[in-house]
Amino acid sequence: MIYYFSGTGNSKYAAQKLAALTDDKSVNIASIFDGSVKPVAGKADVTGFVFPVYYGGLPEIVKRFASHPEIKSHLGSYVFCVITCGAEAAAADVKLSKALEREVDLSVSLKMPDNYVVAYEPSDNDEALKILKAADARINKIAQAVNNRGTYSKTTAKKRLLTGVMYPVYGIGRTTLFFRAEDSCTGCGLCVRNCPDKAIVLKNGKPKWAEKRCQHCTACINRCPAEAIQFGPFTKNRGRYYIMNITKSSNGGTGK
Repeated sequence: MIYYFSGTGNSKYAAQKLAALTDDKSVNIASIFDGSVKPVAGKADVTGFVFPVYYGGLPEIVKRFASHPEIKSHLGSYVFCVITCGAEAAAADVKLSKALEREVDLSVSLKMPDNYVVAYEPSDNDEALKILKAADARINKIAQAVNNRGTYSKTTAKKRLLTGVMYPVYGIGRTTLFFRAEDSCTGCGLCVRNCPDKAIVLKNGKPKWAEKRCQHCTACINRCPAEAIQFGPFTKNRGRYYIMNITKSSNGGTGK
C-alpha cells in the first residue's frame, strides 16, 4: 500500500504513478484518517509513504498517521518513502522513521514544482511542465528500486541539522490567522471540501478559518477557482499552482 498526502497534487501525482508501476494501490491519508484509521487493502509486504517536506520535516497529519498503532502494526516487511520537494528534503525521512519506530528501507527525494505560495512565487506552467517531465523519469527509477526492494538512505549530519533548526518553526508557521477570502469569493465551498483539517467553514457564504492551526498544504489558496483566498499581504500578487491545471493544459484539457 502506498499512502500519500497532497495539497496541490504533487505527491498524489507521484504516488499514483508509483502505484501503477509497482502494481500496488495508493490512498490519500486524509481520506482514511481522522484520528482513527480506516483500513485499505494493498500489497501486504510493501508500505510506501509519499508526502511533501514541510520545514524540513513531516506534515503534521503524516506524523500522526505514521505514529498510529494501527499503521505501525501493519507495516510491510519493506518500507519506503518518497519526499516531494522544491529543493531540499532535509531529514524528513528521519522524522518518518521516528514516527514509525523503524528505519525505512528506501528513502528518496523527488523534485516537483514549487507550490508554497505563502512564502514564494510558485512555478509557472512552462517551468512546472519541465520539472514534471524530469520527475516522470525519476519516478520510473524509483519504481524499479521498489520492485527490486532496493535500499538507499543518505541523511547527512547537515540535513539533520537543517531539519533540527527548521522543523520547530512549523508549529508557528501552521497558523491560520492570516488567511482571508476577498470579495471575489463566490462561496463555492471548494476550500472547505479540500481542507484535510476541516479547519474551514462557510459563514454567510464565505469561508472562515475556525481552527488556529492547519497543515498549511495551501490547497485552499492554490485550488480556489476565483483566486480569492489570500494569506497576509503577499499572496495577492503571486501566481497559483495546482497540478491538474498544468496537466490539463498540456493534454488539450483532458488531464492525465
